[in-house]
Amino acid sequence: MMILFILLGIIIFISVKNIREPYNTNGIILLGILSAFVGILATYLGVNVAFNSVPNINNISPHILSAGLKTALITSFTGCIIMLFSTAVWYIFIKRHNLLVV
Repeated sequence: MMILFILLGIIIFISVKNIREPYNTNGIILLGILSAFVGILATYLGVNVAFNSVPNINNISPHILSAGLKTALITSFTGCIIMLFSTAVWYIFIKRHNLLVV
């Protein structure tokens, strides 16, 4: 999760620098895609750890396992929200600075 918050901070920093003049506008969308990838990767790692504990299911209650899976999905959801935010900000700056080439 910390990596996702760092990526969000970088996206906001680049966005603030883009207010007056174009500054690395395509980096906004690339960092958004990277945050979605990091979120999916973190979800995979969390689910993998949860399913590795399944053979020892007599020591773990199913409620704890399902709560762990729910927690693992938070990173994927957060990464997708950051990607949607970065896409919207990127589109606004592309239109504002007339950088869209058709």
